[in-house]
Amino acid sequence: MKDKSATIRCPIHGSIHLNSRELRLIDSPYFQRLRYISQLGFASFVFPGAVHTRFGHSLGSVHLAGKVYEQLMEASGDLLKNFYNKEQLEYFRQILRFSALLHDIGHPPFSHAGESILPDIGTLPYLKHSSKQQERQATHEDFSLAIIHHLSGNEKILTREESQDIISILALRDEPSARMNSREGSPIIYPLLCQLINGEIDVDRMDYLLRDAYYAGVPYGKFDLERLIGSFSCYLEKDLNQFLLAIDGEAVPTYENFLMARIHMFYQIYFHKSLGAYSYYLKKVFDEEEIALNLNGSLENYLNISEAALMEEFRKARDKKWSGKIHYRIPAKNLIRVNNSDKERLKILFDVEELLKTNQIETYVSYSSNHFSTQIKNVRIHRKTIVVIDEEFGFKTATPLAEKSSLLEDREKLIEITQLYINREQYQDVISLIQKHRPQLSPTADRVISL
Repeated sequence: MKDKSATIRCPIHGSIHLNSRELRLIDSPYFQRLRYISQLGFASFVFPGAVHTRFGHSLGSVHLAGKVYEQLMEASGDLLKNFYNKEQLEYFRQILRFSALLHDIGHPPFSHAGESILPDIGTLPYLKHSSKQQERQATHEDFSLAIIHHLSGNEKILTREESQDIISILALRDEPSARMNSREGSPIIYPLLCQLINGEIDVDRMDYLLRDAYYAGVPYGKFDLERLIGSFSCYLEKDLNQFLLAIDGEAVPTYENFLMARIHMFYQIYFHKSLGAYSYYLKKVFDEEEIALNLNGSLENYLNISEAALMEEFRKARDKKWSGKIHYRIPAKNLIRVNNSDKERLKILFDVEELLKTNQIETYVSYSSNHFSTQIKNVRIHRKTIVVIDEEFGFKTATPLAEKSSLLEDREKLIEITQLYINREQYQDVISLIQKHRPQLSPTADRVISL
């Protein structure tokens, strides 16, 4: 009997082809729950079209993983075949696709906004597999690893070896299996696979930028996907004895377009001024026990926590302060937004916060951050380095990407947003108070103009 396969239609990528083993993973209840986990949390309160889910994003990621691997085989197949046989290369392809498919399987309701409601990491199963542990709150990545272990243990959809390799790629800390290596002393492909799932130009980012921009109805996340993937090849770094991701020199502007698309999406969509407040509301709902939520760390329990169920609980508790704000979609008023840790403006923010607290006015501060880029100038090539291949006069040269792009510097930068909120109904009183104290609050008060 022929193995079952399927083709799924996607508004971003067209046809997505899946094999029988991938379909078994998708059909599991752990993956199906992603149908009910919104990709952008509360973003649909601001961007009505942004109702897409982690389910669709995961399917888009596995599609791109297949495309990228095919490109690498076309551009560097002879190099890889010097060290790996056909069976090994097919195994790497499948592990890459499994990793892309499962990378978000542990997301809680409301995605990143829901991280604040997760239990302590010590309550999760398979703890011994998750490297060094410390007392802390679990993350969606921790739940992803626990689910992947379960899919190989209890469910037996994956082999132990496969789950070990998938987890080593997703966690970037646990060792891969011996199968990830060729013969003794040969270069290893593991760092390259990590770059494709968890790197600067990975399939996760490539899908979510295009998908989120499409559903939010904005142009910021667009970039030349085909040109970017078409520039990919493998680079053998002999000092490390590892394969790394490379792009051709003419594609550096394409990479820069991709990087700027990501940065603009963070500033305009992911860190939108209204969304930090809703994440705060969600945390306060459970801190003040407005509704009951028993997240005990078990996977069976986790399966039963859905956004729809929580929204119904918020509806029932709509007469309570924080649940009502979510149910009725009442945004907080953003008083000041500070980009990239501007010290002068941060001082204003905290001075205003102190002034309002002194006057018994409720405030809340939201801090959001993400990496600008992992590529840094003037450092030795390492396992996360993307290499640029140039060819001139019949000679090829390899240079770290950071040395070729004017957008990158010799230090790592963050995309950072700090925002101060108040309750909307107090806005006019707050403005009057701030204006009364403006000379003491603002070192740039002399530049304020009247309209």
